[in-house]
Amino acid sequence: MNNKICVISSNYPHSKFPEYGAFVEKHVREWEKMGSHVDIVAPISVPTIFRTFLNENEPVKIAGRQVERPIYLTVSNKTIGPLQLHKMSRFLFVQAAIRGVKRLNEVPDLFFGKFLLTGGIAAYELGRKYNRPVYLDLGESRLIERMNREELEIAREVIPHFDKIFCVSQRLVDEAIELGANPVNVVLALNTVNTEKFRPLNKDECRDKLGLPKDEFIVIFVGHFIERKGPLRVLNAINSLNGNVKGVFLGKGKQNPVGENVLFANSVPNDELPIWLNAADVFVLPTLAEGYCNAINEAMACGLPIVTSDIEDVKNQVENTESILVNPEKPDEIAEAILSFHKKREQLKKLGQQNHIEIQSRYKKERPTLILEWIENKT
Repeated sequence: MNNKICVISSNYPHSKFPEYGAFVEKHVREWEKMGSHVDIVAPISVPTIFRTFLNENEPVKIAGRQVERPIYLTVSNKTIGPLQLHKMSRFLFVQAAIRGVKRLNEVPDLFFGKFLLTGGIAAYELGRKYNRPVYLDLGESRLIERMNREELEIAREVIPHFDKIFCVSQRLVDEAIELGANPVNVVLALNTVNTEKFRPLNKDECRDKLGLPKDEFIVIFVGHFIERKGPLRVLNAINSLNGNVKGVFLGKGKQNPVGENVLFANSVPNDELPIWLNAADVFVLPTLAEGYCNAINEAMACGLPIVTSDIEDVKNQVENTESILVNPEKPDEIAEAILSFHKKREQLKKLGQQNHIEIQSRYKKERPTLILEWIENKT
């Protein structure tokens, strides 16, 4: 069946920001390979438009038959007196999504919303408008915990009406049901990784390609440069190790890592990510909250040992792997974990190989494939 799918997302790669929402684009690419026609409606805020002019990255091709980026004005998430600015921003996003769908060459067979309070709500409204099935993809690092009373009311209103809800963690499954979803319509769909693309490669050859020193012990961080992900906590840990460890930071954001121990700090195209991962010795991500982390999966698939956070969702993800869990807010614990792997430097290839084998055993089919197979059986 060649479904015509419309993906609604606040997070989708731009030609100048290829790393932005790459996990959503991954689904689109796989669905296109399976014969579906996929259109994207990704409302773009005014500040983001300005950043595209300032970004110097070379433009890259973005997946999607038709990609619409209707402009919307984002105001603030604050409440000032009677003005609920967060509510206004959400309304403007939904209206932009509706405008974007009107620009499509044809009405889709179904709407697929990414993230509840943005793409999910917009997809729900569009499903009602066009009388089409609506699917929700929940990958939030936090759901109920971060919603205020008004957002909880919205969630309870819309969640029962999705034809299917795909969740990246058991916690999100439980919370979706708590918010009123019919349990039979909620599916645990873990993030998966393409082990043909993300696999162990020769470390020296990868370092040669990237111009990285062969004799350094290199820590790699992959994620947005924001407080929740923790790039500066990783840098603080590295700096405390007296120059014995260097860092590579892949991403972008306000918390930009700089200093003599930083070998590289910028975003890279997703196709280059396996080379960067294989050039490193250990992957470090002291995240404060996750749904189910793609970056951890990809690092394990490339044969890297992991240093990450001692929090519920991440603990479940790295179970039975070569990993060390730390308090993500304590750089000294992060440093100690890095040092522990540094002392086992000669054994890292063997340790990391166990992670690669574990990832291969977990995922027989990729997540986008599983989701589309379910959709095609039900629409």
